[in-house]
Amino acid sequence: MSESSTAPALATLATARAGRTQLRLAVAVSFVFGAITLALLPIASKPMPPVPGFVPVYQSALVVVYGLTTYLFLAQYRRIRSAPLLVLGAGSLYVTLVVFLQLLSFPNVLAQGRLLGDGPDTTTWLWTFWHLGPPLFALPYAVLEGDRRAPPAPRGMAGRLGATAIAGTVAAAALTGVVVARYVHLLPKCVEGDDYWLLTTSGIGPGIVALTVFALAVLWWKTRLRTVLQLWLAVSLLLLVFDNMVTLPGAARGTVGWFAGRMEALVAGFILLAVYLREVDFLYAQAEATAEDREARRAELERARDNLDLALEAAEMGDWELDLRANTSRRSPRHDAILGHREPVADWDVETFLDHVVPEDRDAVRAAFEAAVRTGLLDIDCRIRRAGDGATRSVTVRGKVYRDGTGQPRSMAGVVMDTTRQREAEERLNQSQKMEAIGQLTGGVAHDFNNLLTIIVGNLDMIVRKPDNPQRVERLATSAMTAAQRGAEVTEKLLSFSRRQLVRPETVNPNRLLRDFQALLQRAVGETVEVRFDLDAVLDPVRLDPGQFESAVLNLAVNARDAMPNGGVLTVKTCNGHLDAAEIPDRPDLQPGAYVLVSVTDTGQGMEAATRNRAFEPFFTTKDVGKGTGLGLSQVYGFVRQAGGHAQIKSEVSRGTSVELYLPRSAERAIEARPDNALPLRQAVSGEVVLVVEDEPAVLEMAVESLGELGYRTLTATRASEALDRLGGPERIDILFSDVVMPGGMNGVQLSVEARRLRPGLRVLLTSGYTGTALDEHAVPADLPLLSKPYQRDELANKLRIVLG
Repeated sequence: MSESSTAPALATLATARAGRTQLRLAVAVSFVFGAITLALLPIASKPMPPVPGFVPVYQSALVVVYGLTTYLFLAQYRRIRSAPLLVLGAGSLYVTLVVFLQLLSFPNVLAQGRLLGDGPDTTTWLWTFWHLGPPLFALPYAVLEGDRRAPPAPRGMAGRLGATAIAGTVAAAALTGVVVARYVHLLPKCVEGDDYWLLTTSGIGPGIVALTVFALAVLWWKTRLRTVLQLWLAVSLLLLVFDNMVTLPGAARGTVGWFAGRMEALVAGFILLAVYLREVDFLYAQAEATAEDREARRAELERARDNLDLALEAAEMGDWELDLRANTSRRSPRHDAILGHREPVADWDVETFLDHVVPEDRDAVRAAFEAAVRTGLLDIDCRIRRAGDGATRSVTVRGKVYRDGTGQPRSMAGVVMDTTRQREAEERLNQSQKMEAIGQLTGGVAHDFNNLLTIIVGNLDMIVRKPDNPQRVERLATSAMTAAQRGAEVTEKLLSFSRRQLVRPETVNPNRLLRDFQALLQRAVGETVEVRFDLDAVLDPVRLDPGQFESAVLNLAVNARDAMPNGGVLTVKTCNGHLDAAEIPDRPDLQPGAYVLVSVTDTGQGMEAATRNRAFEPFFTTKDVGKGTGLGLSQVYGFVRQAGGHAQIKSEVSRGTSVELYLPRSAERAIEARPDNALPLRQAVSGEVVLVVEDEPAVLEMAVESLGELGYRTLTATRASEALDRLGGPERIDILFSDVVMPGGMNGVQLSVEARRLRPGLRVLLTSGYTGTALDEHAVPADLPLLSKPYQRDELANKLRIVLG
């Protein structure tokens, strides 16, 4: 007997609990047959008219009933590997075989005379043994089922255990046949012809009744008849008791008691078969309902699949599924078409897809597939080359990994979409927004610089036309200088916003800078605004440009003052903070971690959401014309971004504004306070010679004039190559003063390297107005001083002091 590979999914006769309806029906059957038995007892010994063919029909019916019951018991054991069911199956098989042997012992039934045995003693003892079978096998069943924890037989042993039980049962039935056929003379005498009163008087019949009653009591005691099988097994045993009760008083074949007992025995055997057949009908009905439900679900799934296909087709997506173990795949035609195949490809796997990916994106895509096995999600945006025309297309792949019961990756499924048009549209939109921003920026720059140039050009024109009045010339020149300084401030703020401003960062404690800056801050906001400092005593150091930091705080303070026209409170707070990924979703370049928070909070008018969203844009302002350039907050934003931090605004109308600056914490130690003593103007003392390298003639002329006023002798060059020629000559040169960005293929940083190679002791000072490109490509070494344009003579003198020590 082979074992089943799966356990049953439905409740069966052996496991289903007996309900009230089953219990009532069992009681009714027992009561009816009990009443019939009691009614027939007074006439049990009366003879009945002969019934031709009764014995072979009756015996054959018993064999069929018990044979079918045996098959059902063993089939159910095969499914659920229950040892108690195997016991019942073996008992039913034993009864089937003994009843068949009894059929062979009747004279003139299947052949002339008897096929088994040589008298009625064999037939009677076979009747006795088959009545012993049910109670003998019911007892171990009751014991096994009694604790409700009968474990199933091990899968590897269930088949062998079943085969052993069947073989043992057949051997027992054969032994019974041999004993009652050849050695019946050794058994107690229990029949004389057709009279078997000796069966009663010898005590064998009453002993069978007592054993059956005992088995019935143990079955009830151990199992409480909780399942359908246990309930109807008890009814079957009870009918066998009734069989014996009505058969033994008849004491002869052909009597009323004998016929009644045969009917009750047949019913006793048929009860379990009938219940099983009813279960088969019930299970068939359940299977039919399940099949109908499964068909409905299949149709619903098919409709859902069709709808999904329509949705994917409308969205121009292709779906795919990859078996990670067998390395096979299923794909929709749209999938292969997106990758340039006119006909579906026979084989497809991850490597096939990678072959379509452009080489620049291939490593990232491979890493995404490997990460998906760990995380369970696949998210890829890459470029491919189509198989047909070789065109480069952008695609998006989304997928999910499915795992087996042990958690191992089993398959991966998802969709692919050609996003080329979407990306092109996004690029056009970004370009449009960029051009709009550039237009706004250039318009603002042009407006401010035209005003400043008007002042400068007008004053210089008046000086040139009437230079003979010193007081007038000084007044006009001062006005022009003020306008030029304002232009320099605008340029500095633009560079800060674009993160192109020259930066000389230091590791400092922001608290010290703010304390040194407090008096100036109070003067900037006026007497109507109260300035409060809330500084964390254990604040971490940060690395930034101190001048830019002070300028940023001053800009925020001035904005806060303008938001509080009737006065208020300005609070400057510092503390250690932390940014997590959820707070910076729009800043992929910003790493979560420890930061220093500097916030400037006012009690002013606040901002609406639309204003707050545009506050950092250059030249965006809500102030009246002439009261602001719109570059204050943009300078703050640029400074924080250039420092590697994050800026955000929290504001509500009528509830004030708070601008928060998150600056990366530095692991270095903060430097001591900077000296406040101003250095005296440095004059040339030994006739030092400065080589000035500048490609702009007017700037070159101004630099030479300033150096001359400071007592320096000068040499000039307009290109790096010309400067190298002079450096290679015999002329005295003490200092190289060069612009950073120059034409000719060599910038000031590269020139300084070559100059020091030619003259190792040469001092170098660099200058630049826009250092972004040069600093990006060729970083200025920390040992090279840098002077920002525009500069004045005094600033040049101070830098030369640093250069010459």
